[in-house]
Amino acid sequence: MKIKFKMGDACRNAAAAASGGKLTDDEIQEAFQKIGEYKQRLQASGDTAGMADKLRAFAEREAERTKVAAALAKRHAALNILVRDRLDQTIDGFIKSGMSPKKALLAVIEGTQQGVEGGRNSVAALNGAYEARYLGGLLAEIQANRPHLVQALRDPKMDTDILREMAELREGGKPGVTGNDDAQYVAKVFASYAELARTDLNSLGASIGKLDGWSGAQTHDDIKMIAAGKDAWVSSVLPKLDLDRTFPDVTDMVEVRETLGDVYDTIISGVPNKPTAREKGQRVNPANLAKRLGKSRVLHFKDAESTLAYRDEFGYGNTVSGIVAHLRNSARMAANMDALGPNPDVMYGSIVDTMKRKIKENPNLSDTEKQKQLKGLDIDAGAIRQAIDISTGLASRPVNVTAAKIGSDIRAWQSMAKLGGAVLSSITDTITPAIAAQFRGSSFFRSWATQLDGLRKGRPKGEVAEISYLLGEGFDGILGHIVSPNAAVDGPVGRVAGLQEKFFRWNGLSWWTDVQRASAGRMIAAEMGMRANTSYNDLPDNYRHVLGLHGIDEPRWEAIRKAEFREEGGNVYVTPDRIRALSDEDVAPLVASRLEGKTDEQQAAIIDRARRDLELNVLRFFADETSYGVVEVDPRTRRTMTQGLRPGTVAGEAIRFVGQFKGFPMAFTQRVVGRALYGHRKGAGLLERSAHIGTLIAGMTAAGYAAMTLKDMARGYWPPRDPIDPKTWAAAFIQGGAAGIYGDFLFSKVNRFGGGLTETLIGPSVGALADLAELGLKARDAALSSEEQVRLADFLNFGTQNTPLVNLFYTRPALDFLFLNSMREVASPGYNRKVAANRKTQYGQENLLPAYAKTFGR
Repeated sequence: MKIKFKMGDACRNAAAAASGGKLTDDEIQEAFQKIGEYKQRLQASGDTAGMADKLRAFAEREAERTKVAAALAKRHAALNILVRDRLDQTIDGFIKSGMSPKKALLAVIEGTQQGVEGGRNSVAALNGAYEARYLGGLLAEIQANRPHLVQALRDPKMDTDILREMAELREGGKPGVTGNDDAQYVAKVFASYAELARTDLNSLGASIGKLDGWSGAQTHDDIKMIAAGKDAWVSSVLPKLDLDRTFPDVTDMVEVRETLGDVYDTIISGVPNKPTAREKGQRVNPANLAKRLGKSRVLHFKDAESTLAYRDEFGYGNTVSGIVAHLRNSARMAANMDALGPNPDVMYGSIVDTMKRKIKENPNLSDTEKQKQLKGLDIDAGAIRQAIDISTGLASRPVNVTAAKIGSDIRAWQSMAKLGGAVLSSITDTITPAIAAQFRGSSFFRSWATQLDGLRKGRPKGEVAEISYLLGEGFDGILGHIVSPNAAVDGPVGRVAGLQEKFFRWNGLSWWTDVQRASAGRMIAAEMGMRANTSYNDLPDNYRHVLGLHGIDEPRWEAIRKAEFREEGGNVYVTPDRIRALSDEDVAPLVASRLEGKTDEQQAAIIDRARRDLELNVLRFFADETSYGVVEVDPRTRRTMTQGLRPGTVAGEAIRFVGQFKGFPMAFTQRVVGRALYGHRKGAGLLERSAHIGTLIAGMTAAGYAAMTLKDMARGYWPPRDPIDPKTWAAAFIQGGAAGIYGDFLFSKVNRFGGGLTETLIGPSVGALADLAELGLKARDAALSSEEQVRLADFLNFGTQNTPLVNLFYTRPALDFLFLNSMREVASPGYNRKVAANRKTQYGQENLLPAYAKTFGR
């Protein structure tokens, strides 16, 4: 229980006089209370030497903190004014183009497929830009200077040395303490990009102090913590902490232990130990994101050895994974604050309230129309709330960590059981980059050839790899490979996560996705480099339209053209490092109106911010356009599929089980098909629109036929299906993805992953449980009645369909030939002959292995 320190009138008057009358009585009392609590803490710990000097220094720090807080409040007000003005213009423009108020608000966060100015200039796209700025820049720097280290980061000894070197990057530290020059270099690179993220966030309104000797974000394994228990965890972690940095506002050891107990509860449950204001029915002020970034409780360890000891006992991951997670989180926060101001919730709430008032007071709207426009305009629930929570990452935070991990592992198990041949289905991914390029006004066939050439060359190397990383592409699989070996491998959850990473490498999907995205990103950068020879007004209409979707207008384009582009392999690439190198004279025209009447220092700051914004414009363009070429689940798709429900809840886990494997077709439908239908420039004729849609359908169907043929070959069947048969092209149309998930059952009883209608609707995990129950019922009926029969082959098929690694496209044919088909024949005589006859009747195909066919009388 805290002691209430009382101040005499003399002290109060002296403090008021010292502040020049700027402090209220409440503020003076609060300062006095803090000094009293600090004094009590020193006395409790026995640290009473030089008490007066320590109290004086503490009072000076508190005064400085108060001064900073006041300055920060003014800065937030100024930032909010600028952001609000920009948002009002953007949303008004969306509404004038025909969008409803609700869709206009969602477009700011998620983007829109409609071809409106700035329609892709969203928080989601900006998040991709900041990730490229931090993670892409980090990997590009290592690739340029010490390329051997990109793979060496996986080494546990190197990882430990990097952490120790990072801990020495402080005043009085001893860089080079490990004797590992490479580790010292990487530590400096990691620290520099963490500092870049910190300064970016501070420029956007945060107040994050610089942490000398910071060795990366710490991770917590809740399963280990639960096994130890709260008291044991607190007792173990306490001596490892730097208490002054971790608990600057806590007065005694009892309170320190209580606070650590609250930290334990928050980590384990995902919610604070104490009832929140909302739970108690009190008024809830929206959290200020900028302030929260400066005040969040972080466990600061004494030194590198304490950090490593905690990780071994209660953590997981490694130094690299901590830095990656930190930079990704920083990118997400920066994107939200950049687009929505220091307090996204308050900003959006204000916009929604203003919009509601305008609608209600609009005399030109009927009551019915007002009701229609007001529908869904709710900041506390519905689509807008879900979009904000997904954007800020709240929707991804588990309510119950253990339940969320169990659910995630079950879905990972199904992925490893069902997606062994996913890379063969992904042959259709070569078409979408060319479709996206055609939308921008480039040749479909030339772009397709470029994409295929990128696949032929494989993972980029040398300067090509550096360029790919700078663009923010081609490294997700590499990072996963680096991080996975140390992801809690001593626990069941960690083993599944590590196995899944290996599975996606073994089935080729990690390589395929990295190479596809790297190739698509370079194609977009080279396309911009080639177009940069042309002034804005002379650009092809389609390309100028796409630039406008991303907020790149004529002044920005002309500034981009002034950069000294990189040349490699006969291509000219626009890269962010060259935008960053633009001179003040090149950037100044973008902010000419803001420079008038400013001091030299203020002008320099404005120009620096404009240069960074231009870099982000380019990175945002690359990130978003690449995602049209190599489709991945985006925030809009995630909101549609999860309805904003958090993992670790019954509803949240249920909807994720149902949604498994539906992410790609839904994202494809919303992004690629949505853009083809609604995204064209104003004035585009019917012929142009039809040609684009026709190319999409034809290209995806042809690729679907290729994927179908490859999968048949992997199963041992030949020749290819009859290309003249309409049923073949209907199946290819479905396989190609042009119909999305909705087309899977128009002409087929199974979807592209081999699952039936029930499995697709309820998800593979629940479908597998239903199949197992059905097999159990058949076995029961067979035991009760001699008329009922149970086919052992059905049990064998169930086992192979739900066992990870069995269905890899290159192992399954061998297993079938050497073992599984023999087992099926023993379990159900004549089974293989029946399957062969059906294949011959339906598709005119025979098995590629004559000896095998002869063995079973085929």
